[in-house]
Amino acid sequence: MQLASELSVSHPSLYRWLRGWQIGLNLFLFLALLVLGAFFFRRPLFLLALIPIGFVPFSYARLRFDALLGRLLSSYPPLFLPCVGLGLLLDCVMVAQLLTARSESSIPILHGQAISWVGAIWFSAHALLFLGYAVLGLGQVGKRLMSWLLSAFTRPPDLPDAPASPERRQFLQQISVLGAGVPFFVSLSNVKLTYDFRVEERDITLPHWPRELDGLRVAHLSDIHVGGGMNRERLLRMAALTNAARPDVVLHTGDFLTHRSGNFDVPLYEALARITAPYGQWACLGNHDFDAPERLVRRLQRAGVVTLRNTLTTLTVQGQPVEIAGLDYLSGSLDTAKNRYAKIMNSWGPREAVPRLLLNHDPRAFAALPDDCANLVLSGHTHGGHVGVQLGRDRAVTVVGLCGIPDQGFFRRGDLCMFITRCVGFYGYPMRLGIPPEIALLTLRAPTNS
Repeated sequence: MQLASELSVSHPSLYRWLRGWQIGLNLFLFLALLVLGAFFFRRPLFLLALIPIGFVPFSYARLRFDALLGRLLSSYPPLFLPCVGLGLLLDCVMVAQLLTARSESSIPILHGQAISWVGAIWFSAHALLFLGYAVLGLGQVGKRLMSWLLSAFTRPPDLPDAPASPERRQFLQQISVLGAGVPFFVSLSNVKLTYDFRVEERDITLPHWPRELDGLRVAHLSDIHVGGGMNRERLLRMAALTNAARPDVVLHTGDFLTHRSGNFDVPLYEALARITAPYGQWACLGNHDFDAPERLVRRLQRAGVVTLRNTLTTLTVQGQPVEIAGLDYLSGSLDTAKNRYAKIMNSWGPREAVPRLLLNHDPRAFAALPDDCANLVLSGHTHGGHVGVQLGRDRAVTVVGLCGIPDQGFFRRGDLCMFITRCVGFYGYPMRLGIPPEIALLTLRAPTNS
C-alpha cells in the first residue's frame, strides 16, 4: 500500500483521520445491519456478510484512492481537501441509501431520480478499483517470485542502482490517474444498461420434444425484484415488452420481491395482471420470496400468476399435454438437495411420456436434479453473472461464471437441458456492470430427425 504510506508521511494527521473514518464506517454498518437483521429481516448473516465481502475492500480502495489524490494534488492543497470532503459526503450518501433501500416509503432526498444512482456508482467504482489493485498485487507477487527464482539459479554481476527518472515517475503518475478513473467511467456508463430491458429470442432444440409442440413460444421472466429502482414505470414497460413478444405461455422463476415490508410490491401485481398469454402465467418461488410466501402466492394468484410449490400441473396445448412443474428454492448441500428433489418428484408419480418444463430458481441445483425430471429446466438467480463482459447473446465472462457457477445461457447434462436467463432485475445496489437484463423468449424445437 505504497501510496497510502506516502499520504501518511505527507499528511499524517489527515491519513489517520481517514483511516479512522473508514474503520468507524465499517463498525457503524456492522451495528446497523446487525439491528436490521435482528429486528426487521430474516437474514442477518447475509446482511453482515456485506461487511467483509463488500465494505472492507471498499474501504481499502477508498484509502488508496485518497492517497493517490494526495500525491497528485500535493502541489495544489486547496483542491485536495475539498476532494476529500466530497468523498466523505459520498460515503454518507452510499451508506444512507443502503440502509434505507428497503424502507416502505421512498425518501426523495436519497432515492430521487437525480441521486438514486450516486451510492451505487460510488460503491461499484471502488469495488472495481479493489479488483484492479488485487490484480496488480498478484502481478507484483509473481514478479518478485520470478526475480527470486532467477537469482537462485543465476549470479548476475553487481550493478549500481540506476537513478530514478523524473520523466518515468511523471508518466507512472499519469497512468495511475487514468487507471483510477476507468472504474468510475465504467460504473457511470452502466447506469443506462441496468434497466435497458430487451427481449432476447432464441430457438432451443430439446431431445425428445414432440413435433406437435414444435414452435411453442415461452417467455421466461426471473428476478424482477420489485422495489427501489424497479418501479411502476419500469414494471409496466416489462409487461408491454412481454406482450409484444406474443408468447404462448409465461414462466417465472422466482425472486419477485426484495425482503421488504409494507405494500411496496403493489406495482408488481399491476404489471403482471397486464401480461397476457393463451396458456397463462406460472411461477416458482426464489430465495427472496420467503418473508411471507403465502401472502405473495395469494397476490400473484389475483394477478393471474399460478405458483407451483413443489407441484406440477398439466396443460393442453394444441391438443397435446404439457406438464409444468415448480420447485421451491432449496438451500443446503448437494446430497441434501438430491434427496429432497428425488422425494418431491417421487410424490408426483411415475414420469409419463409427457413433455415437461421445470421451474427451479437456482441453477446450481441442476447437478442435483434427477436425469429424467424434465425436458427443460428454467432458472434465474444469477442475474446473468451481474458483473462481467457480455461477449454475445449467451456468452460472457462474469465473476459468477469464473467461480464455477452456471451464470447464463444453455446447459445440457445428457438429455436434461437447462436455460438460465440474465433476468429482468437484480437485488441490492441498482447497478449491473456489463451484463444487460433480458426478457427471454424461447421457441422450443423438436429434433429434426424425430
